[in-house]
Amino acid sequence: MPKLPDKEHTVSQWSYWMIAAAVVFVLELFVGTVYLLVLAAALAGTSLSVLLFGIPLPVALVVAAALSGAGVYAVHRNRSAHKPADSNDLDIGQPVSVEAALPNGHWRVFYRGAPWEAKNTGSAELQAGGSAEICGKEGIVLLVRKR
Repeated sequence: MPKLPDKEHTVSQWSYWMIAAAVVFVLELFVGTVYLLVLAAALAGTSLSVLLFGIPLPVALVVAAALSGAGVYAVHRNRSAHKPADSNDLDIGQPVSVEAALPNGHWRVFYRGAPWEAKNTGSAELQAGGSAEICGKEGIVLLVRKR
């Protein structure tokens, strides 16, 4: 007959895991990142597995790491799949003044008090003295189109 886990040892061990989950959950409320919520869920899952199966500490650590890693991967994958490329770029849609054509086919534009190199991505030709709007970036080169 298999030996049942020591109830006193198991209860205290799962309690520690649940307390850790609660502490991380409260920390999540102050920080506001979803990754801490994933970690709190992983710690709670580890607590449940310790309670139900009486696993020893080294196995519980592996379970916590595996649940945390799987959760963080799932959240990261989900967030990156639903995020537009330039969703937080405040420069998109802002007007620029077109100053002059550059020899490499790009343009020098004036934006936020400084000259910038820009590339025309629209079908309409830019003209010196005209205006355009920012529609993206390639490194430090602004991607613009005629307004």
